[in-house]
Amino acid sequence: MRRRTPLAALAALSLVLAGCGGDPESSPTSPAPASSATSPDESASPSSSAPSSSTLYVALGDSLAAGYQPGGTELRDTAYPALAASRLAGEGAELTTENLSCSGETTTSLIEGGRCEYPEGSQLGAAEAVLEAADGDVALVTIDIGGNDLLRCVRDSATIDTDCVAEGVDTVETNLPGILDRLRAAAGDDVPVLVLGYYNPWLAAQALDQPVEGVAEAATAYTQLSDTIEAAAAESGTTFVSLDEAFATTDSTPTEVGGRTIPENAARICTLTNLCTAGDIHFTDEGAATVGRVVAEAAQEQGVA
Repeated sequence: MRRRTPLAALAALSLVLAGCGGDPESSPTSPAPASSATSPDESASPSSSAPSSSTLYVALGDSLAAGYQPGGTELRDTAYPALAASRLAGEGAELTTENLSCSGETTTSLIEGGRCEYPEGSQLGAAEAVLEAADGDVALVTIDIGGNDLLRCVRDSATIDTDCVAEGVDTVETNLPGILDRLRAAAGDDVPVLVLGYYNPWLAAQALDQPVEGVAEAATAYTQLSDTIEAAAAESGTTFVSLDEAFATTDSTPTEVGGRTIPENAARICTLTNLCTAGDIHFTDEGAATVGRVVAEAAQEQGVA
């Protein structure tokens, strides 16, 4: 496959949405059976039956938690929840991971269902059922959600609907507090609930002056998205986990990418995602490992392991 520049990558975002955002009217997909164990070489997939032996780690989210890959496959055994659990196992936490994530999930579909099939009707309902069945044997809950509320606004290879992006931030602001309140209630007050922020996929394009209408507004909206997620976490008594430092989104040190000098924050996106090589915003192996480390460290700060 020929190497693409971030421009071509951004232009391909409308195709990528089949995995990360997709058509909200498309038919629900059936989650693969089974849950995941701590080891990263065992598969993880959505399920609503809680394990009965080990201490439980429940992961919710979209395609990032599901391990979505360019081409449409999901590698849940090397997605960040499995890698975080593996790191925590190395620190003595024997966890069984229940990865309920659904590629293409938005804050609305996480509540109402429609993207993936769960016996309880939605990913949030499935999580509540798992947490209730665990009967106090829960060590950790993580969630990443909200990115698809904005990514659905890519209209074609050169246009981002800025009104839609603004509406997406408003939708997350409306939906996320209730989601986190329900997770906090289901998990119990003593269980860490980690809420991930997002990296900004439009920074690389913006750094290279991409001729994509609305890219500057979209980059700003992703900053607003993380602020919205952080505020909702604070209101619900859950813990916000920023990816800014891991993705160097506050660093403007120049670096070389594709023969051009761009800020380090944009270059890191090219390294930790498939954006600049495959036109896909999802994590590379290094990106998944990086987020797994960030999650594990945040969990340890909350007393896990």
